[in-house]
Order: sequence, then structure tokens, then C-alpha cells
Amino acid sequence: MTGYVHGYGTPEQERLVEQAEHWRQRLILDGTELEPGTRLLEIGCGVGAVLAVLGQEFPGVELFGVDVEPAQLEFARQHLERAGVEATLLEADALALPFEKESFDHVWMMWFLEHLADPRSALREARRVLVPDGAITAIEVDYSTCRAEPSTAAFEALVTAMVRGMAASGWSDAGTRLPGWLRDAGFRAVQEGERPFWWQGADAAREARYAANVIESALDALVQLPGVDEAELREGLEDLRGLPDRPGARLGWVVHKSTAVR
Repeated sequence: MTGYVHGYGTPEQERLVEQAEHWRQRLILDGTELEPGTRLLEIGCGVGAVLAVLGQEFPGVELFGVDVEPAQLEFARQHLERAGVEATLLEADALALPFEKESFDHVWMMWFLEHLADPRSALREARRVLVPDGAITAIEVDYSTCRAEPSTAAFEALVTAMVRGMAASGWSDAGTRLPGWLRDAGFRAVQEGERPFWWQGADAAREARYAANVIESALDALVQLPGVDEAELREGLEDLRGLPDRPGARLGWVVHKSTAVR
């Protein structure tokens, strides 16, 4: 299994917009400082969901985005217009960016490196287009860290399938590997930014819905894995959605929001 496991259809495009809103405060904005006049490039900008958040929250930042998929960029242009955010969007490969060296003050990547065969090369290319002392923000999760209490066999099978699916098309543990990738690519002053999330109560209910939507969006790809039982995966999704109804329910995973300097 190769490629983007979630597909490019309209439901997935809309899910990515919802995902950016979901993480607006607690991940995209938390710890982020961007001065007016900053030239920021998002690599793997997809539907423009994160660019829209950054543009709304940091007026005066000059935004650029690149993605390899034309359908995503077309959606992004419409989404950014609706959001009232201006950005320059280009179709481009992350390994061969169409910019001169030292073109940007900040590079942003979010849920992107996990889909690449060679994340280090993408990070080296990102470093090339940064000015001296320019910064990078990269955000990734490690799917194997997803835990629920109380758990079920079907839920555990669901997480295992997601880990296998991401590993087959990229990196299921990109979050854990991210700081090392940054160092290997030549970045310095790496801040690992490990963020363990452990939700309960109303937060667990919200996050269970979010996690179920993420995994369900990859279901068509996951059922193609050898030995996977589709009925068991669907049972796991129901267990995940029903988790908040169980006494003492908790849900969590580990994200890295790593930053570094050229």
C-alpha cells in the first residue's frame, strides 16, 4: 500500500478543514510566534486548512503553500478565499521546491512527513529555502502511542491496523522520529516538543470522535492489509466512538511539535 492513505475526495478535504480547527488552539497556535512580515512556506499545504488558521491568527504574515496534488490546491484556493486569507499556492514536489535558497523566514509542516518515503530529504530541501537563522515548525504523531481506558480487543486491533497502514505508506512513528530527522537534515537548536495528550470526561468524548474520523478516513486502505478483518475494524471504531460512555474513560496519544533553526 502506497500513497496518501486517506484519499483525496471531498469528505477528506472537509475533514482536513475540521482537523485544523480541532487543533487551532492547542497545537497550531500554542507555542507559535510569527511577526508581521514573516515569509512562511507550508510544505504539503493540502486543502489550505492550516494556512487559513495561520493567516487569521497572524495578520501581516506573507503565506505560501506547496502541494503535489492539484485537487487539493484547487480546494485550498476556495477555502482560503472563504477564510479571507491571502496565500500564494503552487503545485510542487517537496523534494524539489521551486524557490531560490534563503527565500523564507519560516517553514511549516503538519501531518506531512509521515506520508513521505524520505523525510530527511524533504527537510534538507526545506532547510535550503530558509534564510540563515530561519525557523521550522513540524508536527507529527506516533500512532502506536494511542491508548484507551478501558480498552477492547477490537479497539487494539484497530490501532494495530492503523499503525501497519501508516508504516506501509510512510511512517507510523513519525512523531517519535521527528527530532532525529531534523538533526540529520542539518537543523540546530532542535526543540523536541513532545506533547502527551491524555483526555477524560468531555475532552475524551470530543477526542474519541476526532480519532474515529481520522481512522475511518483511512479504512478503505486499511482493509487491504493482509490479515485484516474489516468487521473487526468497524467494531473497533464503534468501541472508540462509544468509549466516552464507559466509566473512567480515557483516551490519549503523543504528538511532537518540534521546532528548529537553520
